[in-house]
Amino acid sequence: MDYREAEQRAPLKRVWKGMIPIELQLAASDAIELLASAVLPEPFQTFYMLIPRVGYLPFFSGKIKERWLDPMLALSGSRTPSDQIEESDIWFEYKGQALKWHYPIGLLYDMLVSDVHRGDAELPWSLTLHVRKLPTAKIIAQPNGQLMRDMFMAMIKEADFIRNGSTKRVMDLAKSDQMQFLDGLETHSYEKYFAIHSILVPTATIADSRAPVSSASSTASNAQKSRGAMQPKAIPVRFYMQTAGSLDDGSAKDAQAVGAAASTSGGNSNSNASATKQADIMQFHVSQVPIPLYREGSTSELATLADAFKLCYGITDQTNDAFVTNCACISHGVCVPWESPISWLAEHFFYADCFLHMVVVSV
Repeated sequence: MDYREAEQRAPLKRVWKGMIPIELQLAASDAIELLASAVLPEPFQTFYMLIPRVGYLPFFSGKIKERWLDPMLALSGSRTPSDQIEESDIWFEYKGQALKWHYPIGLLYDMLVSDVHRGDAELPWSLTLHVRKLPTAKIIAQPNGQLMRDMFMAMIKEADFIRNGSTKRVMDLAKSDQMQFLDGLETHSYEKYFAIHSILVPTATIADSRAPVSSASSTASNAQKSRGAMQPKAIPVRFYMQTAGSLDDGSAKDAQAVGAAASTSGGNSNSNASATKQADIMQFHVSQVPIPLYREGSTSELATLADAFKLCYGITDQTNDAFVTNCACISHGVCVPWESPISWLAEHFFYADCFLHMVVVSV
């Protein structure tokens, strides 16, 4: 790898290596059932772990069970054998909210930790672990590693279809390549994962990684000079917009309503309250449409993050940029400038499922 290529990969490596320290406590109701006491014995009151932002919670349930729950049950004389707790029984909660385990961990953190956009991180991230009464009305049942792998590959196929108009790249992977790809994700191995990712998403469509916030037109010239990689038909992007109340995900009418709110009050009827109130995962509207590489009607001006937001939320007035002032867009714990070219972000800020997951909150 030459210096230029290493320089291009630097932002991507930093994103991949992003970690979140978590602090786990067993739910009191589960502790009473397992140990006949809400107070855990020493030294099992709290379990600490460092987990990657690009990972998924079910991939760590086995380690948590092996290193924390099993020894705790064995040494405490519990009448509940450890083999009666399955990995698929384990689920996580943050301040009373069951975590959607099929979301990337970094996305969950950015959605729920209220002051991320102000640079005030909650570290370690304090979570409650449950092994009983999984709330299937709120999260998908059976949160185990195999189901997570299947759901992850479904997202990879969706991203492939958005980028290329078919799932051929994914479907043509050899079984051994699929296994290496998943193992790279599960073990957080940069080398294993990106050896296969480079097959699915060939080398950069934008040459200059040093200037993510530059004029879209000047950056477009770099895109046209890229090293022979086929430009994508569209970019896989999902926005998670914090709203004042629960909305039906995917509804075009809801998306337009949320977009209109973002252009006036920042998406929440009480912006000041939203600064301190605990975020509710049920109050995030999820919107996804394929985002073209270039601005509408242009073959030289690259689409920006602001353009992508307008497209997702039905803001037809191209001069309406009020949401730029009213809202912050967060990904991987970073406030992403609205003028960032969406194609640069697609190469350097994607999650392991090849999607850009962008959290939009009031400021």
